[in-house]
Amino acid sequence: MAVIRLDKVQSVYHGNLESVKLAANATNGVFVKLNGLVAGEREVKNGVAVADATKDTVLLLSAPEVMYDPRKKGLKDFVIEAGVATRAYHLSVGDIITMTEDLFVGTPVVGEFAVPANGDFKLHAAADLTAGSRVAFEVIEKTVLGAEGTTAYAIQVITV
Repeated sequence: MAVIRLDKVQSVYHGNLESVKLAANATNGVFVKLNGLVAGEREVKNGVAVADATKDTVLLLSAPEVMYDPRKKGLKDFVIEAGVATRAYHLSVGDIITMTEDLFVGTPVVGEFAVPANGDFKLHAAADLTAGSRVAFEVIEKTVLGAEGTTAYAIQVITV
């Protein structure tokens, strides 16, 4: 389903965004690392999976959910197509994002954490921060998103 809500994200208001293209289809709510400029572009960068979660700067992918196919009318149907430039947000400590449970590997627990993992676009639930991830989120609330009431988790950035 992959639905997100940008509850409080500083770069939404201050424009700290990147234009990114991915090699494969993706959904909103995945996390990418920048990997140089796209060939022939001045401002569009390649977005790839995190290579080293202890060192990489990680950005949140979130595009406006505009769908031209009338058969796809719900947020759950939205897909960011490969090779299409989209938005990636730089994160700041204190930012809050709500994401459906399918955007996590493992089940998040309120009061615990979510961190990026090497080679993956999704966040991984973590009981502690011993893995030393550069970017970390605290799970602050279990809630629902979307018309179907899909389980979701609000997460707050605690390190960048």
